[in-house]
Amino acid sequence: MANTKKKRGNRGISRRDFIKGTAAVGVAAAVGSIGFPNVLRGAAPPEIQIGNILPLSGPLAYLGNQLKNGAVMAVNEINKAGGIRSLGGAKLKLLDADSEGKADLSISGVERLDRAGAVAIMGCLQSAVTIVATQVAEKYRVPFVVSVAVADKITERGFKYTFRLQPRAAQMAPQTVKFISDIARQAGEKVKTIAYIHDNTAFGGSLSGLVVETAPKYGMEVVARVPYSPRSADVTTEVRKIKAAGADIVMASGYFSDGVRVFRAMKGLRVRPKAFVGCGNGAYSDQNFVKELGDMTEYVMDGNYQANPNSPLAQKMFDHYQALYGQKIPPSAVFAYEPVYVIADALERAKSTDREVLRNALARTNLKKHVLPQGPIVFDATGQNKNAQIALTQVLGGKIRVVWPEQYAEAKLVFPMPS
Repeated sequence: MANTKKKRGNRGISRRDFIKGTAAVGVAAAVGSIGFPNVLRGAAPPEIQIGNILPLSGPLAYLGNQLKNGAVMAVNEINKAGGIRSLGGAKLKLLDADSEGKADLSISGVERLDRAGAVAIMGCLQSAVTIVATQVAEKYRVPFVVSVAVADKITERGFKYTFRLQPRAAQMAPQTVKFISDIARQAGEKVKTIAYIHDNTAFGGSLSGLVVETAPKYGMEVVARVPYSPRSADVTTEVRKIKAAGADIVMASGYFSDGVRVFRAMKGLRVRPKAFVGCGNGAYSDQNFVKELGDMTEYVMDGNYQANPNSPLAQKMFDHYQALYGQKIPPSAVFAYEPVYVIADALERAKSTDREVLRNALARTNLKKHVLPQGPIVFDATGQNKNAQIALTQVLGGKIRVVWPEQYAEAKLVFPMPS
């Protein structure tokens, strides 16, 4: 695609601009000069292809397809509203690549999406897969916007083409510990000990390690740190270690299926802390966790990436997802939805589909209108969203509600759990 030498403004478009639609944009003039010079006057501009690498099959297909749903919904919203106006109303097209949850398949996935002409790529859910995929994207100079993957290493390698919206581990884990301290102080409760059970991948390992480092700053100590294989059908041995620790708080990180399995085992063995608190837990913030396990999930908390329930934009997103898929949008889908808008905003400002121009536009992102519980989306020099913030949720009356920080809360938290 052709580059442009026109001066690009620094102000990004808002989702409201997309939703309003695009009347009389001047398609022929735009197409003839800024990004699609070979399109005939009055002809529709080519589609803009965005790659999306996710585990659409295999053990994590449940979560992978949630992310795909969020991305597809965002693409359709943008296209229905008129597409990328500065590029003559060009429409977005999502190109899928199935990682099957395997890092090596992400290599061929990036290569295939590169050959297909994707202007940017999103993905990949798992940190180990994302670490590899972003390395390959860097080689081919393809902008890569991470949807879900928490490992700090992803944005610590000096890459120019990697950007991440969600809180990284070094944001997510300390924020979760701080929120535990805040709510305990507000409730007048002493919380001194934490027992942590987590999957043995880079995901759980990085989060639990940071909680170990952070807890003493808030007068707490991790007295047990127990890893398990997410493929293990029986976690009884590991859960017994958590029970034996007798900690005030039991923290857990994992994906959906193993998160359900571990929690069921903890309740079966009568583990009774003051609170169960997830940290980026793939089960605890998913309404299907409640649906599958019922009343035993009441009062479970999770420090996780979330949408801001008090945002009108987020409410529209909630309603649209509910109408399409018959359930509340899960956090993973939120962070596949918002990156599409970030890429669209960058394309709008870039006025070009040239990858280098788009990369530079992404680096200058300052998106104030979004669905997240934070200030503007702004990437630091490493490509990390420097304002990224988690929210603490709790299952109340069978519904997952944001309860902390108070400025984003939609319900009053209950702490400690009633016995």
